Amino acid sequence: MRLIVSTVGYVFLLCAASTMAAGRSEPETFFIPANSSGRDATITVPVGAVSSFSASSAEALTDYARPEVEAMRLSGDVRIDVIGSGQPIQIKADRVVLELTADDAVERKGSTMLTGSRQLHSTRVIEDGDATQTFLGNVVFTLQTSSGAMQIKADRVEHTERMGARTLDAS
Repeated sequence: MRLIVSTVGYVFLLCAASTMAAGRSEPETFFIPANSSGRDATITVPVGAVSSFSASSAEALTDYARPEVEAMRLSGDVRIDVIGSGQPIQIKADRVVLELTADDAVERKGSTMLTGSRQLHSTRVIEDGDATQTFLGNVVFTLQTSSGAMQIKADRVEHTERMGARTLDAS
């Protein structure tokens, strides 16, 4: 009888630990709605940090303005999963330009993105709840991934932080 109770207790603890670990791995989510101005949001990410992506339509952008990146326009139910430095990052959008760079290429090119930092620039912030915010006007998120810095540029971004409030440098 004692062995059964101990085994049941062990299984319960194992299930509880698995549930807590699963909760920690929920992605930080960015939703980028379609822009009425016609400008596409741009997501620049090291290729090694992209774990998967999907869209209803994809168009390769040849002769792109930045020859060091592979670029494509994704539209219709876009989803990009990124391996973040602390937790997974998920980007959902209606239409974006995805720029894939070499791992750590952003830091080598002397960009304003800094290793080890999270930065945000936005004209206006709307608090939508405990873990959700909407950023409006020239939004630029810089985040760290497993392969270097990534950047999201858009006119509007809805951001959900699953693990609670994390401070961003807003400028």
